[in-house]
Amino acid sequence: MSNEKNIALKKCIEVSESPSVLKWYETNLTTMPQSETVKTLEKGIERGEITTREALSICLLVGVQWNVKFEGVP
Repeated sequence: MSNEKNIALKKCIEVSESPSVLKWYETNLTTMPQSETVKTLEKGIERGEITTREALSICLLVGVQWNVKFEGVP
């Protein structure tokens, strides 16, 4: 991964590690199907539960998680 991507990822992690974002994530995204991620983030923004910046950070981190190849998986 390039240095720029690493820096962006670290910023997303910083935003996502705030207690309010972690709580929202655990409450709303860990219980939902992955296919509902974008809709759930959108609802969170509309309800004022998370900011756009927080939602984008979560979205980027989730995208990275989806694209990570785990050891032993082709």
